[in-house]
Amino acid sequence: MKVSDRGLAFIAAHEGFVGRGYLDPVGIVTIGYGFTMRSRVFSDWWRTRNARGLRVGDPLSREDANRLLLKLLDEEYAPPVRKTLPGLPQNQFDACVSVVYNLGPRALTWRWAQALKNRQTARAAALLRKTGTTASGRWLPGLARRRKEEARLLETGDYSLAKAPARSADPDVRTVQDMLRRLGHDPGPVDGLLGPRTRAAVRDFQRAHPPLKVDGVPGRATRAVLKRQIEQRITTRAAIPAGIAAASWGLVVAVPWPVVIVAGLAAVLAILIAGVFWRYRGRFRSVFSVSNA
Repeated sequence: MKVSDRGLAFIAAHEGFVGRGYLDPVGIVTIGYGFTMRSRVFSDWWRTRNARGLRVGDPLSREDANRLLLKLLDEEYAPPVRKTLPGLPQNQFDACVSVVYNLGPRALTWRWAQALKNRQTARAAALLRKTGTTASGRWLPGLARRRKEEARLLETGDYSLAKAPARSADPDVRTVQDMLRRLGHDPGPVDGLLGPRTRAAVRDFQRAHPPLKVDGVPGRATRAVLKRQIEQRITTRAAIPAGIAAASWGLVVAVPWPVVIVAGLAAVLAILIAGVFWRYRGRFRSVFSVSNA
């Protein structure tokens, strides 16, 4: 069994297409529908045509990406599903391949897959809705939405993508607005609505970070660069106090210890003398008054 055309469209819609190479949040050069040089199929295809690895800014047409996605699914992501869960109907097979494409083959060892293997479809769908919805310990609405739609496809055969109304608040957009504001770009109210001001702020950010496409759409590549810029800013701010402390310690270490000791004793003696003068300042005034007379 192979992924159907509807299954291909389902996965492509969730992945999102990016036509130029970019660094994902963990620094891996990515293109197309999440393709990286870690994929044997993509790596072989890319090196055959370019005689080198993928670089930031490299282009890829949507037509090539569609063909590559189908090839990757058939040769890398569908085989583990066929082996672990044989005999599935087409909709369940497509849903499982989508999960594996997003989470990796290890997801087939989790409880949802075991329930599906035992033909407990409703239970498998219920478990899948709660599976793989976090990244680095953080719950992500995009992953939760994908699991929900994969579970619906698994259980009902519904390939349609549940899209929110155009003017409803989107947590992903709200996150983008917050990051833009922190980086000095004004997106307007942080309300989760992709309005004109937010699009203008996105375009300003994209223009300042080539090779991002300047279209005002906070797609996967734009969100990855936003996140990386935020993380770099946090790292830089944390490094400044440490650098100041290290520099101060370096100055102390650079001065010979005997000089430090003598200077310290001199400072203590100066403080003691000043204290004596202050304690007996009245007597010293009398002495100076007599001598001046």
